[in-house]
Amino acid sequence: MKTKIIALLSLLALLLPLSTTAQTNVQRAFNELLKNSDVEYTESHSLNKDAETGVKESQYDVYSFTLPASKFKLIENILKAFKTDEDKAYSINEGKSDKNSQQISVAVGDGSGAGVLVNPHGYNYYYALYLAPKSEDKSGNYRYAYAMYWKKGKDKVEGTLIVTYATTLKYRQNRAYSNSGLNYIQVQTTDENWFSKMVNYIQALSNTNANSAGQQALAAKIFKQAQSSQNIKGLSEGDKDAARELLKTMISERDKYDSLTIQLLNSALANIK
Repeated sequence: MKTKIIALLSLLALLLPLSTTAQTNVQRAFNELLKNSDVEYTESHSLNKDAETGVKESQYDVYSFTLPASKFKLIENILKAFKTDEDKAYSINEGKSDKNSQQISVAVGDGSGAGVLVNPHGYNYYYALYLAPKSEDKSGNYRYAYAMYWKKGKDKVEGTLIVTYATTLKYRQNRAYSNSGLNYIQVQTTDENWFSKMVNYIQALSNTNANSAGQQALAAKIFKQAQSSQNIKGLSEGDKDAARELLKTMISERDKYDSLTIQLLNSALANIK
C-alpha cells in the first residue's frame, strides 16, 4: 500500500535536486516508477544532520515495490537511465546474485552501521556511486549511492529502489589510517611475496587488541593488498584461493570486528582476481 503523504514528500525530496546532481536521469526514472498507478510499494527513510550546522550527514531512502510483469518497461527505463548517467558515476556494479555470491551493502553516513543490502540472493542488481554536488558538500568526501534490485516472475516483478548518502570508502579508509595509531602495531612485511604479505596482515588483524580504528586500518591494508593481486602477472590461483578462504573465515567471525572492518574485508575478498 502507498502511504500518500509520506510518498509525496519523499518524491519531492528526490525531485528537488534534479537540476544540480550528476544522476539526473536515474532520479527521474526512479520517480517515474514510484508515481506509476500500477506500482505498489512500502518505504523507509532516515535523515540525519549536524545539530549545530544543519549540514546533512547521512540519509537513506528504500522503496520495496511490486508491479505487473506487463510494466517491466519501468525497470528497463531505470537501467537505461543508469547507462545514460554512467559517465557521471565513479563506481558502477551490476549482476545477478545467487546463493554463492558475496553479499554487497552500500554504506549510510559514516559507514559505521550495517548499510543497505543491494544484491539479495536470486535478484538482479545494479548500483552506481556519484559524488555529492559541491553545493551540498564542498569537501568532496560524500557520495550518493543509487541502487535497484529486481526479480521478474510470470505475473509480477518484485524489487527495491535504494538511495543512500554517505562518506566515500576512500575517505573512511583515510580516516581509519589517520586515527589508527599504527605506530604501536608492528606488522612484519619483509617478505615481498604477495601471499606472505597478505597472511601477515591477516594475522595482525586477527591477533590485534587495537580499537576499531586500528582494526579498520589493518583491514584497509588487506583491501589494498587484495587489489594489488590484479596487477601481478603469474600470481598463482592456489595463493589467491588460500587468501580467499582466510578472508572468508575472518568475515564469518562478525562478533570480533566492527561493520566497517567487515565491509573492508568483504571488499578485499571481491577484489582478489
